[in-house]
Amino acid sequence: MAYLLLAALIFLADFFVKSQIEARKPSDFPVELSHGLKLERHHNRGFFLNRLEEKPRLVRALAACAAVPLALWCVISMAKKGGAVKKTAAAFLLGGAASNLFDRFTRGYVVDYLRLSGAGIKKIRNIIFNIADFFLFLGAALLAVRSLFSK
Repeated sequence: MAYLLLAALIFLADFFVKSQIEARKPSDFPVELSHGLKLERHHNRGFFLNRLEEKPRLVRALAACAAVPLALWCVISMAKKGGAVKKTAAAFLLGGAASNLFDRFTRGYVVDYLRLSGAGIKKIRNIIFNIADFFLFLGAALLAVRSLFSK
């Protein structure tokens, strides 16, 4: 139950920040934050880096098709005993995926708002992401590291 709560908290945190970003005027952006972060407002109608943005119906369909088995895997993983790292990763993936999927179906786009403007690598400076994206990456990284150390 705690892992489902964690997924819900990730969803709610991202939803809250996205709502705050959307409520502001476009002229309020960008905002320089500390540590090389920049707050922006970007509407991503595609996948990572706007891939397939010209086909929003396909993007929604593919996202929904990916979300169903992911959600089932997460719930099954959380129901089993033990495996705290796997369950944490599942919660991160579920919360992040649910938030971005919710955006796709309610807004027609995903709200991205953080840019690593101080990053030394130019390609990284071009990426705008949100809390959901961060947790999707973190959940996938946790699973990858876990698989390296499991039998």
